[in-house]
Amino acid sequence: MQPTVSSFLTPLALKTAGAVLILSSLIDLIFMLWFPPETLVLEGSRWWLYATSQLVDRGLLPLVGIAFVVAGDWIKIVSTEDGGELGNNWRIGTFSLASLLGLIFILIIPFQLITNNDFKTQDLKKIGDEASQVQQGIKSNLQQIDALSKDKVKEQLVAIDKELAGGQAQGERLANLQLNKLLLTDPKKFAQKAEQNLQVQKQKRETQVSTRMIQTGVRTSLASFLLAIAYITIGWTGLRRVLK
Repeated sequence: MQPTVSSFLTPLALKTAGAVLILSSLIDLIFMLWFPPETLVLEGSRWWLYATSQLVDRGLLPLVGIAFVVAGDWIKIVSTEDGGELGNNWRIGTFSLASLLGLIFILIIPFQLITNNDFKTQDLKKIGDEASQVQQGIKSNLQQIDALSKDKVKEQLVAIDKELAGGQAQGERLANLQLNKLLLTDPKKFAQKAEQNLQVQKQKRETQVSTRMIQTGVRTSLASFLLAIAYITIGWTGLRRVLK
């Protein structure tokens, strides 16, 4: 078959676009890992968790690139007489890359699930420890109030009432003044209210941590599973045909 202009340009365009997609996704991933957001604290396993998440988020782009390369090669095979004979090394390289990425995405699944669960346990423990410290602070405040003389308590109440009456206290300062007044006038009620607020905040934070970790781990694992299927299907099927 005599090759035409379109039979030459179409495979070339597809292969070029595919190669650009693969290389650009690799460069983008390297820059994301080399210059992570400053707000993130990435140490030890957290860096690997971030790295694998970024790889999964960008996993579709090289898949499309490989598909373009394979499609371009197929068009070249069916449109030229020697298309099926030349370029086997490139085909082996492309399908090997797909197989390797498929294996990587398979390994990411258990890593994401296990690591996210470990971090959830650590974060929940940290929340519990912080809540215990706040409880100790509440007890310490109550003991300090018990140790104060009536005149000292009265003096502090007068100062608080004066500031409240002035109307200058706003926001957090106003809330702290009201709590301090409650602490001085009714320590038992203050302790009950502080404990209730502490438990509400603790439960809210625990729910946020659990939900975030589950969503992150499951979402990334499912996406990684789908990408692994696609890469392995292309890679292994292609290698079997090329190496026949």
